[in-house]
Amino acid sequence: MSEYRVLGVIDRAYRGAVEVQFFDALYGILDFRAQLGAVALALRGAAVTLAVDEDIYQPVVEFGPVRMDTLPDYRTSVRQLITEGVPVMVDEPDLRALGFGPDDVVPGVEVLDTNELAARWPEYDGVWFV
Repeated sequence: MSEYRVLGVIDRAYRGAVEVQFFDALYGILDFRAQLGAVALALRGAAVTLAVDEDIYQPVVEFGPVRMDTLPDYRTSVRQLITEGVPVMVDEPDLRALGFGPDDVVPGVEVLDTNELAARWPEYDGVWFV
């Protein structure tokens, strides 16, 4: 039996830091991979920023005396997805619209034109908007 191939599409970059601290959408993609076997990820809209390589990201929020340091680090999650063999693609026009280019993304992320990205959808058994 062949694997069920899924393309996960994320187009919203921020879904709340505290609310998703233990299970963000990128962690969900890794979980889907474990269950389905063949998963790829496409980032569109503001979500392309999740793949922008950044050295000074500090996932910490302080609420008065409470310090929360268990917040998602999306760049690390993108790196982990790539290490685990999950193809990660970003929409180039959306990346450029936010002031970034192909050289600004985490190594291993594929930067594609919107039409090329959409043309790949038929390669998958399912396209899920995560």
